[in-house]
Amino acid sequence: MERVTRISRMYTPYPRPDLESGQAVVLMTVAFFALLAFVGLVTDVGSLYVSYTQLKRAVDAAAVAAANNIKNPSLTYSQRKTRITEAAREMIALHNIANIASLEAYTCDDANKPAAFAAICPDISAGEDPRKLAWVQATQNAPVYFLSLFGVPSVSLTTSSIGEAATVDVVVVIDTSESMGEATPGYGPDFDPAACNAANSCQPLKTAKDAAKDLVDSLFEGYDRVAVVGFDFDATMYSNLEDDFAVVKNAIDSIPLHDDLDASIVLSYGNPAAGDMNPLDVDADGKLGDYDNDDNGGAGLVNDSFLSTCTGCGIRVAGNILKAYGRMDAVWVIVFLADGATNVSDVPPEVDVSFPNGFCGGAFNARMWNNPWCTDNNPSTRHCGPYHSAANECPPGAIWVGDNSPSYDVDDYAFDMADQVALMYSTNPNEPITGNDIAIYSIGLGKASAGEYLLRYMANIGDDGSRQNDPCAGVPSKQHCGNYYYAPNASYLSQIFESIADRIYTRISQ
Repeated sequence: MERVTRISRMYTPYPRPDLESGQAVVLMTVAFFALLAFVGLVTDVGSLYVSYTQLKRAVDAAAVAAANNIKNPSLTYSQRKTRITEAAREMIALHNIANIASLEAYTCDDANKPAAFAAICPDISAGEDPRKLAWVQATQNAPVYFLSLFGVPSVSLTTSSIGEAATVDVVVVIDTSESMGEATPGYGPDFDPAACNAANSCQPLKTAKDAAKDLVDSLFEGYDRVAVVGFDFDATMYSNLEDDFAVVKNAIDSIPLHDDLDASIVLSYGNPAAGDMNPLDVDADGKLGDYDNDDNGGAGLVNDSFLSTCTGCGIRVAGNILKAYGRMDAVWVIVFLADGATNVSDVPPEVDVSFPNGFCGGAFNARMWNNPWCTDNNPSTRHCGPYHSAANECPPGAIWVGDNSPSYDVDDYAFDMADQVALMYSTNPNEPITGNDIAIYSIGLGKASAGEYLLRYMANIGDDGSRQNDPCAGVPSKQHCGNYYYAPNASYLSQIFESIADRIYTRISQ
């Protein structure tokens, strides 16, 4: 038994070191390749993610660039499509995106546009407003590294983006007071504009009209819309927002120069028999510029004022047009041209404020045309009253005067009308805010430097809806700044309107 036991122990199995070592090498090799594959795939995925992010950013920019080329109305469809595609291609190249396998650009006018894009384009036949949309889709062969070991050198990445150049609703507002005819042959104190109105040759008004028509031509008919307003002692809408540019340009040409001696002009608001009075109708007879033999002035004297620049009227009517008829998805713009200081106001019929002379005061003998009783000699001093119910609602720095006129004057009225149109923020939390997101570009022509403070104010709040960060602060008079332009004479108007046209079209990437 003992011998058998020894033999049995002799054959007791033990692990073999060489076999165990071989198994470990195999397992480690498999694990190493698995880890290598994992690292390789992670590297490729990370690389593809970076490539896709860069491609997406480039295509977003390309879509905006493509959309901005839709706006050029002077090109044919084929030319515009070429520009759209090339603009997209250039933008992608600027982002250093290589290996582009395909690039496609479409507008809503394309019959073969992708279904996803077609679903976004407006249905014009159903009455939906047209939109300047551009679809850009790009495919990139993005290189990979680990997969290239298995014969896959690249992976196709495709992304798309929609850019939109905003449709624009523009109100062109032109000063038509008689001073806008001062460059017309024969102009003088008793000037009758009937002949130059008939020939559409009153200067500088005619040059201003031509520049305004050039602005219209720079917009996109069928997409953008334009309204036309003229203002003198009150404001007149000659065309509502219209996408037929022939109608708009005819409306611009039809704007007449105001005749300060027109005895047929009757009250804009009110009843003279009831004591109501137009701001210019000093003798309250319902006519302006009339010769009177018995009312205060004596035989043969004119008893009315010959001032006719109601800046507040023009900005109020322009703002009302956009608020009532502007499209919510369009950019709202007012282009406002004046050639002199504000010197008259009205009282809108919708406002329950009783100032029969508008916001003009003073004794009769201080209100004649050669003594401008409605002009504020210090427009930087602002009074607060009829359009604010209490002192705590006043704009910062304004002086509360309530219903006291003439302290509250024609300039104060114009400031309040500008605020009602475009002011959206105030450092006074109690100030009532009724403005909208409206861009205002103002132009001072010639001697308009007398009213430059107001025009610059309009341009400032028409920039970002706020009185803060005024780009004209510290800039000497008679110089461009922010949204304000100065034209020494009418010959500068064409390039000013061209500059404005280049600034009013931007917008979006989706």
